[in-house]
Amino acid sequence: MKEMIGCAGSEVWQMERGTDLTGPIAPAQQAAVEALLAQRELPPRQRERLEMVKAAWFGADVAAIAQWCGRTPRTVRRWLAAFRDGGVEAVADAPIPGRPPKADEAYLAALAAAVATPPRSLGLPFDVWSSRRLSAYLVETTGIRIAPGWLRVLLHRARFACGRPKHTLAHLQDPEEVAACETALQAVGEKGGRATGAVRIALSG
Repeated sequence: MKEMIGCAGSEVWQMERGTDLTGPIAPAQQAAVEALLAQRELPPRQRERLEMVKAAWFGADVAAIAQWCGRTPRTVRRWLAAFRDGGVEAVADAPIPGRPPKADEAYLAALAAAVATPPRSLGLPFDVWSSRRLSAYLVETTGIRIAPGWLRVLLHRARFACGRPKHTLAHLQDPEEVAACETALQAVGEKGGRATGAVRIALSG
């Protein structure tokens, strides 16, 4: 409950306990929270909300929890109340609207094949895949349209390499031109020749 103190004839409420919102947290609920927090791949936002609950059962007040996590007291109240009403499931991330329903095994296989293939070898006018380019290419080859944002999610789940675009000499078809370019790069101070290699994915586009 909130503690009340007097202040110049008026009442000031403070020290709103986390358990004022969660209610008593049973040992089984505590065990469920601890089990989830032990998972390394737990989404950061879900972890934060569960830590709010854990702080509440240790006796922390709402203001302290808000200060610790950098959220507003209103946000803390909302998630503690959600836990009270729905348990650990209620503080998990909700499914993102627009989740692609058609990313079946055939689509994922086509995605993997495209990622493993230099775009130039497919007759495309660029050297580096981006999520937008992959999305457009797969619409043409599979007939399935998945937004670039969701495509990045699929790539992350499949643990494809990602990062800044790394341009290579793979698009040069003439071996003599490749060798000439490598020699020129070395001559101007590049450390080591840049051999042809797999094109990495740029997930920012």
